[in-house]
Amino acid sequence: MALTICCWNIEWFDKLFDAQNGLRGDAKSTVRLEAIAEVLGSIDADLISIVEAPNTSRGVRSTVACLEAFATQFGLRAGKAITGFLSQGKQEIAALYDPARVDVSHNPGGGKKGNPRFDSTFEFDTDDDRIPEVYRFYRPPLELLVKSVGSNLSFELIVAHTKSKGIFSATDLVHWNLESARNRRKLFAECRWIRRRVEERLDAGREVLVVGDINDGPGMDSSEARFGKSAVEIIMGDLFDPQRILVSHIGKPKWTSKGWQPASTRFRDQFTGKSVSVLIDHALASQGLPVEAGSHAVWNPSQYDPARALRKSLQEASDHYPVVLKLRD
Repeated sequence: MALTICCWNIEWFDKLFDAQNGLRGDAKSTVRLEAIAEVLGSIDADLISIVEAPNTSRGVRSTVACLEAFATQFGLRAGKAITGFLSQGKQEIAALYDPARVDVSHNPGGGKKGNPRFDSTFEFDTDDDRIPEVYRFYRPPLELLVKSVGSNLSFELIVAHTKSKGIFSATDLVHWNLESARNRRKLFAECRWIRRRVEERLDAGREVLVVGDINDGPGMDSSEARFGKSAVEIIMGDLFDPQRILVSHIGKPKWTSKGWQPASTRFRDQFTGKSVSVLIDHALASQGLPVEAGSHAVWNPSQYDPARALRKSLQEASDHYPVVLKLRD
């Protein structure tokens, strides 16, 4: 029996809960909540990694309480919630899981020079001036130790939501290029930090799965050519150390008239005004993980047959589509 792992950026999930961790009952919220629940019920994952999870804040507001209330309301099998280091602002990274199928615990790594914990700062020279810049995650990646109940399968799961390359304040092309470069350097630093954690786990003989909204993918935007690499490739690893490269079992994306396929979301190009499909939500597995052949898929109803019946719910639920894969246990 395989373990089903799902990762989904659920757009502003926080807005669907009240200050007492309950589900909002207005018509608009109810439609979205039901849509999210229908999608998750159809996927029926043993572990659901959630990007843009509800906030934890002052008072009684709790990410875990919100997610468990949601799972209970809709009868989801994955009804136990967990978080790690909390964000500096709004929205968290969290997970829901079925305790009958997996044992899950927060398992932060790092703490050493050059590989600090994700709730601290990281120094990296991103502009080649021999002076390291200081970076901090706005949402620290969630590090989980996952053990299958009833089998020997275990692995380290890292759930990330890295820096967006979106540009919203530039008023001319010069400032657009400057902000684009600055965003990409921060994205590269965050992904280098994640890769060092991956290497720490691999050095310890552990298997690793990195999932989440990386906000990048090979060939996904024109400015990538200026740097000669994408952020996803940094997490994947070094071609000169092939046994330690993380693998995307979904295969190489293809360019079509509507953008990339498979695609996990769409964005509107600021210059052309056209909507473009992109793959920026990923699942990257170390080579020792027993990924079931053909199981890695993006639940995009325009591209993936099992998702077509859920088109309306998927479109109402979020601006991203879930990424799913299965591990043989």
